[in-house]
Amino acid sequence: MIKNIPQIIFILCFSSLHVWATPNWTKSIDQLIIDGHYERAIVHLDQLQKKYNPLSKDDLQIQILKAGALKALGRHIQAKNILLPHLKIIDKYTPEISVRFYNTLGSLHAYLSQTSKASQFYHKALQISKQSGQVILYCETLNEIGLLYYAHMDKLHHYHAAIDAFNQALKNVSPLKKNGFHAQLKINLARVYVIKNDKNHTKEALQSLKEAKEYVFKFPDTFRKGCLLLDIARLYEIMAMNNKKNRKDCIRKAHHIYVENEKLNKKINDHRLAAGIYFQIGHLYEDTKQFEDAITLTQKSIFYAQQTNDSYVLYQNNWQLGRLNRKIGKIQKAIKYYNKAIKHLAPIRQQIYHRDLTKQNIFDRNIKPAYLELSEIYFNLADSTPPKSEKYDHYIHKAWHTMDEVKSAELEDIFDDPCVSYQKDNNLQLNSKLGSAAVIYFIPFSKQPGLIILLPNGFKHLRLSIDTKKFNQKIYRLRKDIPEWGIFEEDASELYQLIISPLYNDLKKQKVTTLVVASDGAMRLLPFSIFFSPEEQFLLEEFEIVTIPALHLTRLGETNRKSPNGLFCGITQAHTIDGLKFEALPRISKELDTITKIVPGDIFMDEAFTVSNLESKITEKKYSVVHLATHGEFGSIPEKTFLLTHDDKLTMNSLEKLINKSQSSSIDILTLSACQTAIGDERAAFGLAGGAVKAGAKCAIATLWSVDDYASQKIISDFYRNVYQNNYSKAKAMQQAQLALIEKIQFWHPAVWSAFLVIGNWY
Repeated sequence: MIKNIPQIIFILCFSSLHVWATPNWTKSIDQLIIDGHYERAIVHLDQLQKKYNPLSKDDLQIQILKAGALKALGRHIQAKNILLPHLKIIDKYTPEISVRFYNTLGSLHAYLSQTSKASQFYHKALQISKQSGQVILYCETLNEIGLLYYAHMDKLHHYHAAIDAFNQALKNVSPLKKNGFHAQLKINLARVYVIKNDKNHTKEALQSLKEAKEYVFKFPDTFRKGCLLLDIARLYEIMAMNNKKNRKDCIRKAHHIYVENEKLNKKINDHRLAAGIYFQIGHLYEDTKQFEDAITLTQKSIFYAQQTNDSYVLYQNNWQLGRLNRKIGKIQKAIKYYNKAIKHLAPIRQQIYHRDLTKQNIFDRNIKPAYLELSEIYFNLADSTPPKSEKYDHYIHKAWHTMDEVKSAELEDIFDDPCVSYQKDNNLQLNSKLGSAAVIYFIPFSKQPGLIILLPNGFKHLRLSIDTKKFNQKIYRLRKDIPEWGIFEEDASELYQLIISPLYNDLKKQKVTTLVVASDGAMRLLPFSIFFSPEEQFLLEEFEIVTIPALHLTRLGETNRKSPNGLFCGITQAHTIDGLKFEALPRISKELDTITKIVPGDIFMDEAFTVSNLESKITEKKYSVVHLATHGEFGSIPEKTFLLTHDDKLTMNSLEKLINKSQSSSIDILTLSACQTAIGDERAAFGLAGGAVKAGAKCAIATLWSVDDYASQKIISDFYRNVYQNNYSKAKAMQQAQLALIEKIQFWHPAVWSAFLVIGNWY
């Protein structure tokens, strides 16, 4: 398992940024791109573009280079939009231009997780390069294809395909070593082995790194050489963490590269490279517990980073200083640096989300830990402060607000929307009056989980008496077993003892009836309702239970129970869209028929359930309920989150735009029936909880996994009946609907009823 390694990207380390050596190009632009001065290169390219006719050969070369520079800066959508207008005419240009156009466009789609499009463009480039007979073009395309497979090598055949692509390119590019591309291919091949942590290929990884290192050391002393060496050293560090047998040797080799790189930079005097070198040596010293030396080097890195005003580098350095000062017990200094890091991070989060081709846990690796570590510092300070004191409340507020910030940031990441957590008004706050509700904030600290509880009379906090790793294993096991009707009692009982028992007396004494849960980490995968008491009762039998992404992302206001009006859409037929097969949902017809007898409204079934029909109706009428009974999936990235309509996939971004066109200020209830989260995906479960926030609804009803047809129809219809006929709060309405099933022995197992969540406003 790869530990967190902060990474600075100075240039495109995975693939090369191509420059054409033609008489029409100035050497200054060539050098700007090679040296990684992308902003300045873009300015010069814009000026140069004015000299050439639109759609001319020179104009297109400028556009491709500009797109590549924008890609290096993380501006992938802007870069893609520059190239797309040329798609219809690109094939009339030379193979060199066409191949590099398709490769650049393919790479942009790959970074945006649009893999099928990326694959189409790469194979077009491969076809043209083969026909042209130009080996370098063929190898560059193989490199891009290898990177695409690398980005998805969680699948074994993609892992092997990545290795094959890089090896094939290396086999063909060998005579062309002078262009430096050979070294990049060796690094990319080594990266596949190292990141996969395949013990069977340790020798191959070490050999690739050795050859790349020896080759790069022979380069002229340039910024690009320095960056390639940093990349190699970073891979040695990862190997050291993953492989105890080679740890000392890999650390020694990484350190040697950093020392040689420092000598190189004294010749070229590049502040960006200096910042990277000292940051990485500082990180290496942190790993070897030489904390004071690590602090000195990290401060040196900050000095050079400030000269270039690189927010990402400053973020990484301040985060590193926060960690280091915490480790040596200088807590107030640590807090200062963590806050500085988060301040630098705020404006560049979107760039970070798009900088990693793999999209594998970017948020969990590069962003979330900084917030969690700062929150834990405040949490620990509260431990040593008298409860109910002013200082205690101060530290708990700080810990809570830090977690709120990271939850907002994570929603931005999941939905690729920097405004998702800031566009709503009238939201709950820590000082809001919550009546008989208690809010439970679960925090997945790295070694031992924590809880902060907002009770009617104030705060309480505690650590769970279990190691985080063991706790997560328990959650994953339950998440797998419960939907399959597995044995759950022992684990569910232990969860009750760990989380509820320490709070139980407070909850009862303060007459709490509703538990509002803001989960995090693995705990997002399970509903609190399944917790099993020593008296063999589910927690749901004693408390109404609500899920929220965060308190400040939950909207106030009561449901309009007197004159509800619903928009009901459903898919009953089997569908195949984008190669994905979705089975028929015959029960949907009966579900909607039952519900519309409780809540009047408009129904759009099958062929009538299209985005255009949805848009026309939602702008025409005022709806308090939107009920979408269709296949839907919630994944960890926007491309894997959608609802199925008759003719297309409806993303949460599109749904939000539709709801914003509604005549009502907000939808009271958004029900996502037949939708589910990706199994075992914590972020998908959080995305489900954040869906109501994103869509602009006060409350959402959704399920964590697929549920029995009868149970689904019964719970959903009973829920509506309880809200609109019995005048219950949404929390109580769902509790009573679920209890009605629990009372029947054949439906007692939580596989049947516990997947249903009330998300957001519970009044």
